Amino acid sequence: MVFLAVSAVSGQSVDYKKQIAPILSSKCNECHTAKKRESDKKPKAGLALDTAGGIRSGGVIDPGDASGSDLFIRVSLPKTDDELMPPADDGGPLSAKEIALIKKWIDDGARFGSGSGGGVGKIAADLDVAKVMAMPLREPNADGVAHLEGLGATISQLAVNLPQHLVVEWISTYHKTTDKEIEQILHIAPNVVEVDLSRTKVTDEGLKHIGKLARLTHLNLSRTQITDKGIAHLSGLRSLEYLNLYGTGVSDAVLPMLAKHRRLKSLYTWKTKITSEGLSKLRKALPDAKLVLETDAKANRYDNLDNPDDKYDF
Repeated sequence: MVFLAVSAVSGQSVDYKKQIAPILSSKCNECHTAKKRESDKKPKAGLALDTAGGIRSGGVIDPGDASGSDLFIRVSLPKTDDELMPPADDGGPLSAKEIALIKKWIDDGARFGSGSGGGVGKIAADLDVAKVMAMPLREPNADGVAHLEGLGATISQLAVNLPQHLVVEWISTYHKTTDKEIEQILHIAPNVVEVDLSRTKVTDEGLKHIGKLARLTHLNLSRTQITDKGIAHLSGLRSLEYLNLYGTGVSDAVLPMLAKHRRLKSLYTWKTKITSEGLSKLRKALPDAKLVLETDAKANRYDNLDNPDDKYDF
């Protein structure tokens, strides 16, 4: 019966918001919702299906392969199977058409938005860090997320109980990621708390976009071409806690700027023009921060600055 229903929708594109979300809302979200966290109740099995971030981080979908996705497998089991989801006493089982829609949605890439860029609109020319901070922290714009993923970005939620907080990185497409792609992060600016731009082609100009991510706490710029000029664009990031500058062109000139980031907990500066003397001065301004100048290249771990001869033992 499921296969007949699949053929009925095979020629159509499945819209997550209009077709998939309503199924999950009516049949699954009673148990699998991140909103239960507000009352100190965890989603069943730690799986939240009421947000795109929860579905992604839950590991229940393998975009492009429904047969290998737990979400499809569990909803399409025989009615007598104890593993069937949702159980009969919790709104299940799903209809053949609902199962077919979920299968096609996953097989087509499990997109949460249009993914074409047409639904994201234009980035406001006057957008700045103050305006981003004033934006409410809500469910991420699905079209914005899909648009970035279409540009090669990997986006995940920081934690299952923090579906509004996103981590953005370019893992396999870093070598072709430029300022143009990086600017598109601004479509989901209120939600971004961690960004990994390591090995990308980001320039000092590109950091103007990153400098607008008001809630950013972690930023990895290692092995990029950024210089002191680029760091100046990050002055408004008052929540910044972690900054990796390994292998960049920065010098001691950035240290007075970084001294203003009072929440900074970790700074990595191996293979830069920053000196031990410069870091010593910065340590006075940020006494509780971990300021690392060198690293064990083989283990890719950091040395103890207070005792440079004391290598970590791995």
